[in-house]
Amino acid sequence: MRWVGRLFEERYTAVRLTVVGLSGVGYLTLTPEGAALNTADLVLAIAVLVLGYVGVRWPFAAVCVMAALTGLGGFVGGHDDSVPTVGLAWALFELAARRRGRRIAVGLLLGLAGHVFSDLDEFLGGVATVSYGALAATAGPLLLGLHARALAELNRQAAERADRDLERVRAEERTSIARELHDLVAHHVASIVLRTAVARDVLPLADPRARQVLDDVHATGTAALADLRRLVTVLRDPDAAGRVLFVDPEGLPVALDAVVDRSRGLGLTVQTEIDPAVVRLDARTALALLRLTQEGLANVARHAGTETRARLCVRVDGDQVVFELADSGGRTAAAGAGGGGYGLVGLRERVEVLGGVLHAGPTGDGWLLRARIPAHAADAGAIAPRAEGAPSAAGRLRGAV
Repeated sequence: MRWVGRLFEERYTAVRLTVVGLSGVGYLTLTPEGAALNTADLVLAIAVLVLGYVGVRWPFAAVCVMAALTGLGGFVGGHDDSVPTVGLAWALFELAARRRGRRIAVGLLLGLAGHVFSDLDEFLGGVATVSYGALAATAGPLLLGLHARALAELNRQAAERADRDLERVRAEERTSIARELHDLVAHHVASIVLRTAVARDVLPLADPRARQVLDDVHATGTAALADLRRLVTVLRDPDAAGRVLFVDPEGLPVALDAVVDRSRGLGLTVQTEIDPAVVRLDARTALALLRLTQEGLANVARHAGTETRARLCVRVDGDQVVFELADSGGRTAAAGAGGGGYGLVGLRERVEVLGGVLHAGPTGDGWLLRARIPAHAADAGAIAPRAEGAPSAAGRLRGAV
């Protein structure tokens, strides 16, 4: 059982000492031997139970105290040293399990001295017998403590090796993805940008709308190529993530306006309401808002058609950022087409990893995409709240990419 092993971790020292202390209380109250203790033994037993908690922070000090109380019994008329003996044994175990160096050897000598002074009369009459008993009572707990510490060290080393192996596998995966992005995707995007530039400069374009389309394709491809290069940099060097910005928060309003302008160029009617306070957001939250806008408007055009009207609202509400994109509806017959992509799934993951929630679903004749994200994003490793309102399979799933 895993919890048994965890019980011997240093952070649970107080729990272990409490269990040992309760066993001592049980001996004093529930057994005939404990009930028959004389006053000296009873006082020493209570002192052991109380002062044993010194070992929570100072195991060597606990050994000193337990050895002194054990040895004191031979001078104050004690006849039953069961509780002090157990207390000293456990203090020695804690010392060996949690500390290193000469203190363990000193603890062994103190334990031996405590047992010898506890049985001083018998020691003078039988040195070998008392010495053997004292050695067994002290060396045994020390050996068990050393064994527990060795197991803990082995477990720690195994965990470190597992972490290193996992990090190595992740690094290899990141490198492989970065290589494919650079050699395959970036190559094709660069080819598109180059061919578009050639077509724009060489072909006779009598219709200005054709040149506008080529200009837009060229600008979009160039921006995509720049983002791909940033992504490849981050994949190959994760430490660069804090230095590589996909979007500068101060430039977020401009970036959002550029996305909206491209959608308007497709024929969409988009009304915007962008809170100027978004420039104070962190880079990860700003990037999430930009991706929400890009994917949301692309899905409006794809599923509702360019004749629909959309309203985009991004506002800072206290310590939250609220994103809303709603459209008036359109080609509902094509609602389910292309629903096998991962756009909506990716948006939900992006929002949740920042500690936010995402809702996507039909509203009236149209569709609503709403997200609420902390203004200062949570750590990536944190467990984010579960997203609300998973889209209905019967609705217009706008997750295709």
